[in-house]
Amino acid sequence: MSGTQRTRVVVAAGGLGTRVRSWARYLPKEFLPVDGRPGIVHILEEIAQLGPAHVVIVHHPYYAPFAEWARQALSPHSRSRYLRAAGQDLVEPDRYRHLRVEFVAQRGPYADLTSVFNADDHFASTATGAGELYVVFSDNLYPGVNPLLDLAKAPPGVSVLARPYRDGLAAHRGVLVTASGPHPRQVLGLTEKPEPASARALEREHGRSNLLLLEGRARLSADFIAFARARVWPSNVEPKLALVVDAYARAHPVHAIQTSSTVIDLGTPEPVPAMAGSEIVQVGK
Repeated sequence: MSGTQRTRVVVAAGGLGTRVRSWARYLPKEFLPVDGRPGIVHILEEIAQLGPAHVVIVHHPYYAPFAEWARQALSPHSRSRYLRAAGQDLVEPDRYRHLRVEFVAQRGPYADLTSVFNADDHFASTATGAGELYVVFSDNLYPGVNPLLDLAKAPPGVSVLARPYRDGLAAHRGVLVTASGPHPRQVLGLTEKPEPASARALEREHGRSNLLLLEGRARLSADFIAFARARVWPSNVEPKLALVVDAYARAHPVHAIQTSSTVIDLGTPEPVPAMAGSEIVQVGK
């Protein structure tokens, strides 16, 4: 695919899965099987629907030896090699032949924003070029839908995936304040994981219908990444993507693309939903 324009995608996988540390020390959570295949395979299938893409998976340095194996397992023609090694004659075409997949060890303090910067640096070093960058949180799967395709259809600029607001989930997610009007909604600001009292204050001030919950996909612009790099972070504040979305949205257009899909969280410690009626399916115990 030399010379073909590729979509840039970063898979943010820089964590150690400490919520499921009983098994995450053996296996990165994004490789936890779902429906018989590792979660990362579901993510690559989602990305592949965008067309030719350059995918950088940013992992924690602890998993460097595992990443060496994953490079082979997820490389072109890996399934054919596996079948030959197993003594089977069936040779199948590469499912991800339009994807260039690379693994990069995270450099700098742990944070999803660090993964974005690491990937952006890697793209620059490989002459992939600047431009839009899709962000995929590795522990979130969306069965039956493709949120990246929804983001690709959004107006130019920055877009984030969101779901309808639910007060029971607000303390665990970023809460987006949006302008009323047609879809996609414009983001006016974001409050990261508000306490119950703060969530109720947001509901009173803006109305529940204007609140959304941030999800694990985004489409960023080069301007957004430059804006994020220019920020100065206090030593006690984790450089999080959600906090940059809040600051950026106050002066620049950011669109919220809504989904009602179930989300499978690979990094939660319990195998059942956190609360009745939740759209979150937790796996991993």
